[in-house]
Amino acid sequence: MIDAISEKDRRLSLWHSLPQESLDEIEPQRLRDLGIYGGAQGIWVDKAHTASPEIGTDGATVAILHTGRHYPDDLSDDGVIYHYPTTSRPAGRDAAEVQATKNAMSHNLPIFVILPGKTSQARRSLKLGWVCEFDDNNREFLILFGGETPPTYSKAETTNDPFRLTDQAKRKSSTMMVRLGQQRFRFHVMSKYGYKCAVCDIRHPQLLKAAHICGIAEKGNNDWRNGLPLCATHHDAFDNHFFCIEPDTGALRCKPGINPSEIGLHQTKLQPATNTPHIEALRWRWAVTQKEWGQEQSSAGEFNGAR
Repeated sequence: MIDAISEKDRRLSLWHSLPQESLDEIEPQRLRDLGIYGGAQGIWVDKAHTASPEIGTDGATVAILHTGRHYPDDLSDDGVIYHYPTTSRPAGRDAAEVQATKNAMSHNLPIFVILPGKTSQARRSLKLGWVCEFDDNNREFLILFGGETPPTYSKAETTNDPFRLTDQAKRKSSTMMVRLGQQRFRFHVMSKYGYKCAVCDIRHPQLLKAAHICGIAEKGNNDWRNGLPLCATHHDAFDNHFFCIEPDTGALRCKPGINPSEIGLHQTKLQPATNTPHIEALRWRWAVTQKEWGQEQSSAGEFNGAR
């Protein structure tokens, strides 16, 4: 009988059978020959190896394919947010694949994450992933990359947990400094607030960003209470201090000289669907923005006086 321990060992054996120095440029046929992947579908379960009374009749997902075409922001160096399948296949097929991916999580089984090749579309990149959490409301999984053991992961903070605005950024060495924890942050922000811009009516997931209130450059924490879902336009406007949020009232205030309609602000108050940012994060941002606005007004006055 197939059990979770033997299936985990089988997967790790497959992982070690691949040359680790060339995981970014693998022939697709090599993955199929090993049984790591079975075709063009987004989720590969391979029930012959994974369906059993212990694991479940739906089996356990062996691999997922993420092309990056539809949800590029959902992929980062430390993980991927993977959306539940929604296809026109026979009823129950999508639900079975979702359950199989949940089974991989509950039985602590690693899965193979197949990505486009680094230099050639005819090749594939391969990472070892661990399903850390799922969100049935938003229909998505959080899958973090790791090695033979799952990466360190903590669930979303509760509203009553102690809040720390800043944190020492966790980075890994590379040609570019990469901040870790971005996919966890995005997953939790969208899970807590829902897929809707906090200051306008845009709801499409591909148009929404997980915005830090205390930003990455200021070592802002990846606690969801230091974040908001914002559309691309309002994310840019927020980063450029075109508007800010009054901490105690949630009122939206525009930079002096900017009309709310000019930047698409048609509501007067922060209105996330559920939950709210931490008051400490909003107060920090308010103080920084007020200082920014004051400096710009002072500079404008000096320039006008010089004329």
